[in-house]
Amino acid sequence: MITPQEQINTDSTGWSLGVYSLPTEPIPKQRRVKVSTYTKLYEHIRQGYGTGHGKNYKPWLTLTRKNPSPTSNQVVSYMPPLERTAHYFSRGEYHTALFLLWLGVLDLREQFPIWPIAHPHPLDGASARISTKLKWSRGLLSIAREADIKHGHEVGSKRPYVASIDLVATTPFGDNFALSFFSSKPIHEPTAKVKWRTLERLELERRYAREVCANYFVSSSALIPLRVASQLEWWIDCSTLHFCPELLKLASKFSDFVNSSLTLSISEAVISASTEFSIPIDHGWSLFRHCAWKQLIDIDPSMQILTSFPVRGGGRALRTKIQQQLFRESWL
Repeated sequence: MITPQEQINTDSTGWSLGVYSLPTEPIPKQRRVKVSTYTKLYEHIRQGYGTGHGKNYKPWLTLTRKNPSPTSNQVVSYMPPLERTAHYFSRGEYHTALFLLWLGVLDLREQFPIWPIAHPHPLDGASARISTKLKWSRGLLSIAREADIKHGHEVGSKRPYVASIDLVATTPFGDNFALSFFSSKPIHEPTAKVKWRTLERLELERRYAREVCANYFVSSSALIPLRVASQLEWWIDCSTLHFCPELLKLASKFSDFVNSSLTLSISEAVISASTEFSIPIDHGWSLFRHCAWKQLIDIDPSMQILTSFPVRGGGRALRTKIQQQLFRESWL
C-alpha cells in the first residue's frame, strides 16, 4: 500500500513516471537546548566578551548561524566610526546605532553585559584619569532583590543569567564622560500591551542605569524615521574614508566648494568639485557622503535627498537639537 507521501504518478499503461509528492509542511527538526555552564561562562569572559572600549570592545552576545531570530531583522555590520564589526539583534537597534553615531557619541557598545554580581563601573578602563574615581556596581542580583523582582536563571541551569543592555553610548561631559543606555524594544504604540516580564526587565535596567549615573531610554524601531535611517546608512560607509584615507585632506576644500555651489544640483556640484580637484567622480561621491556624515556639508537627513536637486540645509541644527534633547547637560 502506498502512503500519500509516497504516491507515484503513473500513466495509462501503469508505468511509473518517477514523480513523488512531498509533504506540504515539512516537520522542523527539533533543536537541542544547550545548557549553560560555569565553564562556558568563564571561557566567554576569558576571551574578552563584554569588555573593552572603542574598537577593542567585544559584545557579550554575538549573532551566529545558530541563533537567528524568527521575528527580528538582525544586522551584523562593520561600523567605520567604531572601527569594528557590530552585532545588532534588531533593525531598530541598528537604526538607533546609526543615529547615535551620526550625533557624534564617542563610543557605542552593543549587547553590553549587566553582571549579576558586583563589578566595575561600565566606564572603567575608558580613561586612566577617571577609572580610579568610579564606584563599582552592586550587581543586578542585589538590585533585583531590592526591587522584589525575580532575576532569572540560564535555561536548564541554576546559574543566574547575564542580562544585557542593547546599546550603551559614551558622550563627552566636560573633561570626563557620561553614559546613556538605550533599550530597543518592538513597541510601536504608547498604548501597546507589553508582557509583564518585559516590564520587569526594563525596570531592572532603569535601576541599574540610575546606580551607575547613566541616562536611560526605551526606544523602538519607530524612533528613527526610515528616511533618516536610509540616508545615514548611505553615508556611514564613507564616514571615516578608511578605505581611501588620502581623500581626507580634500574634505575641507571639497565641502567649501559644494557649500558655495548651492544653486547647482547635488550631482552637478559633485561633478564640478571632482573636476576642480582632479579626482575621479566615484571619489567625489565618496567625499560627498563623508562630508554629509560629518556635516561639513550642511544637509538634512530628515528631508528627501534627491541628487537632481540642490542641497537642503538644516542637518547641523537638527543634530544640535537632538543632542540637547537626548543628553541635555551630559553633552558638553
